[in-house]
Formats: sequence, structure tokens, C-alpha cells
Amino acid sequence: MKKQPLGQNYLIDQGIALEIIHQAGVTSDQRLLEIGPGRGILTALLLEKAKSLTAIEIDSRLCSDLMARFGKCKNFQLIEADALKYDYSSLGNVCQIISNLPYYAATHILKRLIHYRKYFSQMTVMLQKEVVDRLVAVPGSREYASLSVFIQFYCDVERLMEVGKESFSPKPRIDSSVIKLTPLIKPRIQVDDPKTFFTIVNASFLHKRKMLKNNLKGWQNLFQRQNGKIKLAGIDLSRRGETLSLEDFATLSNYVHTYNG
Repeated sequence: MKKQPLGQNYLIDQGIALEIIHQAGVTSDQRLLEIGPGRGILTALLLEKAKSLTAIEIDSRLCSDLMARFGKCKNFQLIEADALKYDYSSLGNVCQIISNLPYYAATHILKRLIHYRKYFSQMTVMLQKEVVDRLVAVPGSREYASLSVFIQFYCDVERLMEVGKESFSPKPRIDSSVIKLTPLIKPRIQVDDPKTFFTIVNASFLHKRKMLKNNLKGWQNLFQRQNGKIKLAGIDLSRRGETLSLEDFATLSNYVHTYNG
């Protein structure tokens, strides 16, 4: 990934930064991780609150500025690295994430963090409002998508607050939202094979306006005709993916895994 242009929008509203920390419930005994600290508005406040703070920043110029400002703080560690490639297991003990994620890569970073979720007790992150709309979406809503299923499969999701464009420099074209993700000890739904589950989920949303019987043609050998309707595992395939709950997707994937596994 090219380092320039990164297209970052820096939080400049200290009141918003304080409210994010308050909503995250930061205490003096916690180890924190901040991804994309930028110009350090959250960093400065977090260092006052937490036991330790590790920050990951890809921009070498920002790293120089951050070290000049916070390098003498004993509870501060800065890692110059790409958050999309970083091995979060190297951090060791479980920590809490508080970040204004770089918007140009926010969704991909979030997916990587979920992959390493056992190392995080909680993630309080600011994202584009439209991304948070998808993360909290329920079946049947326009925003409900494969990302909704992925995040809700692994985490409890709570929308905390909205943040307007004027809180950033340069001012972005979109509003932002802060969300709290709490990784579950076990996935929300029991599935026989997670790989099959997400294959079914992704296929179901591939062409969002198409019915399941078209999106799931790869498993046509398992389709059944019942009372004039085409079904799979008892689910009517004239439905669209956006109407299915996590339980519905589990029913489909467990059936497919049993007969096609």
C-alpha cells in the first residue's frame, strides 16, 4: 500500500476525544492500543488515563512528531508499522483498543483486528458513519450486508455517538460514528464450519438485489422443491440475503457442510 496520499482526517475537537475516552470506560490499570494516532489528540489524553499506551502509526513524519511530543512518557510505546500487516499477537497480553481508524483502510483494519480478537478485551473505534450503519444493521434493513454478519458473529456491537465533519481537519465529506465492539468468548451462533458459513454469507450478498436461488447456484444440487417453492435447508430461496438472520445463515451453512462437506 502506498504511504502517500493517505487521505487522513485528523480529529481536532478535544471535547469529542474526551467523550470517546469516557464512553470507552478507560481506567488507570488498563493497557491500551491506539491505531493511527495521527497528530496525537487522543494519545495525549489516553496517556494521562491509562497504565500504558502502544500506538501504531504508518507515517514516518507523524512518528517523528509523536516521539518528539510523547517520547519521554514512560507509559508510551510507538510502533512504526502498517496496521493492515501488523502481527497483533506480538503485543502479548490482552489490551483495549481506542482509535480513530484511518478511514482509507478502516474496514480492512477492523477485519484484521477481529482476526486477532482474543488479544482485545474491547475495541472503541471511530469510523465513517456509513460503515457503522452497516456494522449495527439488522436483517431486513437496507444497510444489512456481509460485513454486518461478520462483525455480529464475533462481537457485541454498540453504537456510542455521532461525530460531525467539523470535528476534523481537513474536514471530510462524511460524518463519523463511534462504536464499541466487545469480542465474544464464542461466536454468537454455533456453526459446523466457519469457512462454509462465510462462503454462504458472502455468496448470498454477492448480488444484493438477486434472490438466494440465483446467488446460491453453486449449491443447486441441494435445492429442494416444496409446495411450489425452491428451498434449501427449509429456507425459501425466493428471499434475498438481506432478509436472513445469523441463525438462518447458520442453518444454510450447516446443511451445506453436512451434505457437501
